[in-house]
This record gives sequence, C-alpha cells and structure tokens, in this order.
Amino acid sequence: MRLEVLGCAGGIGGQQRFTTCLLIDHDILLDAGTGIAALGVNQLAAIDHVFLSHSHLDHVAGLALLADAVNGKRKSPITVHATQQVIDALRTHLFNWVLWPDFAAIPNADHPVLRWQPLEPGIALDLAGRQITAHRVNHIAGSVAYAACSTESGFLFTGDMGSTPPLWDVLARDRRLSRVIVDCSFPDAESQLAALSRHFCPRSLLEDIAALPASIEFLIYHLKPGQEDRIMQELNVAGGSRSFHALKCGDVFSF
Repeated sequence: MRLEVLGCAGGIGGQQRFTTCLLIDHDILLDAGTGIAALGVNQLAAIDHVFLSHSHLDHVAGLALLADAVNGKRKSPITVHATQQVIDALRTHLFNWVLWPDFAAIPNADHPVLRWQPLEPGIALDLAGRQITAHRVNHIAGSVAYAACSTESGFLFTGDMGSTPPLWDVLARDRRLSRVIVDCSFPDAESQLAALSRHFCPRSLLEDIAALPASIEFLIYHLKPGQEDRIMQELNVAGGSRSFHALKCGDVFSF
C-alpha cells in the first residue's frame, strides 16, 4: 500500500500551500482538499473511492472539482464514504445546485458521477486487501479518523480533532499502525483558540498521547500558515524522546 501526500496544510499561503488530500495507491483518496490539484485528468479519473473525515471546506473543496473533472470519463461513479452527518451537510450546503451542481444526479440518477456511501465507525471496509476503518473523533459533528492497513502494516490519519482518548486506545490495540498523521494546528500561545475550534496545540496533543509508546512516529499535519516552525519547535522541545516530523506535500510512504 502506497501513500502519497498531495496536501497537508492547515490553510493557504504557508510552507505546504495545499490543503488536506492523501492518495492511497492510485484509486483511494483520504479527504479532498486543494492538494487534489496535483493530479492530472487521467489520475483523477482513476479515483474510485473518497473517504472524508469531515465536511469543512479545506477538506472537501476538491471533491466538487473532482466530480466536474471526471464527468464523462468514467464508466462507474466515484464512491464517497463518510458518516451520514457529513453526507447530509454536503448535500444540503454544497452539492445543492446553488454552490455546485448535484453530481449524484449528473448525468442522471441512474448513472451519476458521485455515489454517497454512509459508513459506520468501527466497521472495516476491505478494498482489494486494503482495510479502511473509521473511528469517531472530537471535532465537528460526524467527524472521523481513518485507520488504513495492508496485511502487515498501516497508518492512522486522525483528520482534524481535539482530545479523543478512545482513538488512542484503537492505536494501542492494532500493532500494524506504526505511523500517525495527526492535527496540531496552533502554537501553545493560541491554546484557547485550539480548544474552541477542537484542534490540538503542542501541549494538548502531548497530554493526549502521553500513555502511548515512544516508538510510534507522529507526522504532524494541518499546521497553520506562518506558524509551522514555531509549532514544530514547541512539540520537539516538550516531546522528549517522541519522534515528531512535519508532513510535507510530496511525501511518499509504503505500508
């Protein structure tokens, strides 16, 4: 299983420039932020599944453009996996013929570009030997993290989140999960804003993962533009023996 980071920034204008979008092999996306623009038309048409962590614009804007780009270029719809709350939000507020056409009815309801597929957290979905499991996290309603595993190894993508102790229990139970892509959006000086918006700052992230083995590698994403170096410095100074690395667009991992 190959993972390529197309986008990982917490906004535009910073070091990484493009917002959250992760490509598994050639056919699965985790979130669909502006990083999707790294793909060409043929690569976009090869996407069969999109898993959304939540409905915020920086994680879904590329889904609207993806649907438009592949219209007429595929024989089957792209399946969009998300909780029912996220699906309802996108159908009501984005794919509503006001902000964007309803691509679940284009070119017609029998042969649409997009197909919505509600998922149940905790239930693994097997896609040609790649198991993807959603787990609820503390962010906006319907938000989930995703564990993505091959037979022997895998990673955890938290999506955006604040303190969620049950998620770390999942990580501790599954030894295949050797890396964690985790949100740390704000420096400690903005801890109140982080708590209000249900994101991590270095102090709150370190508190949340204190019981986890130091051997787990944490890849930090969703760093706010202009704050990247400060956030990483605070994590690495306070983190002791833990390994923290800032995720970068273009990073590739194998599992």
